[in-house]
Amino acid sequence: MLNAIGLEKSFGTQNVLNGVSLSVNEGDVTAIIGPSGSGKSTLLRCLIYLEKIDQGSIIIDERDLVKDGIYAPEREIPLICAKMGMVFQHFNLFPHMNVMDNMITAPMLVKKRSQASCKEQAMQLLNKVGLQDKTEAMPLLLSGGEKQRLAIARALMMEPAILLFDEPTSALDPELTGEVLDTIKSLAAEHMTMLVVTHEMSFAREVAGHIVFMADGEIVEQGPPQTIFTSPTQERTRTFLEKIL
Repeated sequence: MLNAIGLEKSFGTQNVLNGVSLSVNEGDVTAIIGPSGSGKSTLLRCLIYLEKIDQGSIIIDERDLVKDGIYAPEREIPLICAKMGMVFQHFNLFPHMNVMDNMITAPMLVKKRSQASCKEQAMQLLNKVGLQDKTEAMPLLLSGGEKQRLAIARALMMEPAILLFDEPTSALDPELTGEVLDTIKSLAAEHMTMLVVTHEMSFAREVAGHIVFMADGEIVEQGPPQTIFTSPTQERTRTFLEKIL
């Protein structure tokens, strides 16, 4: 479903990704963990073309977004990236639109769908995330947890094959974190393919089938949760986990 090979990315003289390779199969839930500044968020942004890599290849559903550092033609990139949706740390909602308009604007503009069909789908998804009674509310009036659940539902409106999450609970108060994690867990139970950057180790251990530990722009170690959390092979992984568990 998603294959990244030898990704290199620098900002000026700072190397942020150093030869990162990663594969995600259909139905996988992969959690990326690691210290701040390790390149986790930059990796996600490169995968969905919010940042351009300097070298490497990214294949999405058997189509080359970039091969050996050379990107697909500009007209093809939106079609390739449409396979993915992204949920951001700080929600990125449209502040001047109510909940329903946040949901239906993108599929109407991008996919040229009718308002009626978009609203029908939106109500199904809002019901799924427990926001069916908030259709007219403005984002300003929503709690942090409600904003993030709306962001997840909005991403699902585009019917992505893969969902990317960039620290989806880090901007939330602790009491609101659980409701967002429960939403992601329900998607995992439905076999949604997901790549989740998270600092919630209990969530990663419970929901993810594969853990990727990054440090200093590299994938130091990866494997199933029971291996990474109980018997990591790399000293850098052990040191990180000892500090936070």
